Amino acid sequence: MDNQTTETGARKPRLALMGEFSAGKSTLSNLLLGCAPLPTKVTATRLPPVWMSYGDEGALAIGHDGSERPIDLDDLDGIDLSETRLIRLFLQSELLELCDLIDMPGISDPNMSSDVWQSVFELADCVVWCTHATQAWRQSEAATWDSLRDLTRGDNLLLITQFDKLTTDRDRARVLARVERETDGQFAAVYPVALLKAMQAGEDATAWEASGAADFTDHMVEILLAMAPEDDGGLARLSLDAAERPDPAFTEHEQEPEPDAGDIAPPIDAFADEDRILPKRVRARGDGSRTERLPSRQDGAYV
Repeated sequence: MDNQTTETGARKPRLALMGEFSAGKSTLSNLLLGCAPLPTKVTATRLPPVWMSYGDEGALAIGHDGSERPIDLDDLDGIDLSETRLIRLFLQSELLELCDLIDMPGISDPNMSSDVWQSVFELADCVVWCTHATQAWRQSEAATWDSLRDLTRGDNLLLITQFDKLTTDRDRARVLARVERETDGQFAAVYPVALLKAMQAGEDATAWEASGAADFTDHMVEILLAMAPEDDGGLARLSLDAAERPDPAFTEHEQEPEPDAGDIAPPIDAFADEDRILPKRVRARGDGSRTERLPSRQDGAYV
């Protein structure tokens, strides 16, 4: 039995973040969630897929045989990939009231077999694919996506990340035109986004729009709402809003990565000073009532 099903058998859609290693998936995850769910020292670790759901904070390691064991997030660097199919992470984020988020490993990591993420891909309904602007849409990405896209069950989006690394209008226009041409008909839309600028935008609507994140997140929410169960209990009133100041629980990080750290997301405390807040994110409107049962770590069969 699926741990996210409602009384009518419906469940929330599952959105997978995919791309090559250092394409910005973890930064995107933090941006969408409005928090950094993994400790900074762990985000550079080769992890199996991390499946995030709404619920009381906690984490489980799910074995290839379906077994589960509670884990401490500070011990994730000791996860044995040969024994662990995925990490099950529970936290409270507005986005996770709308969907589950699956952060996949990089598809071309030479230190990790593709079997690590391929066995989990079947759990995803739709995909946001991240490709780095300075080497956008490599042949390895095109080949992998060609083998996967017909397996998805919803619209998919392509994100050209670190778009601000392209320093001239000519380069930006050329890369965007090429990627759109080479992926024609394969994604619902292609969005160039400067993720770090989006993280730093805070309540600055102009900066949020300029980063490219506004159009992308609007489209993403539309896709997820279209896939949401009919008894979503008010989730259809979701919108994008400015987030609250960060919870101190998410500001205890040991170091700040370099600005172009790629897949290693900047710690939230980098944006938690007196003049900054967390970036805009999905949040619920209305009375917050939901007919969907929250995931429980005692439910058993997660996969």
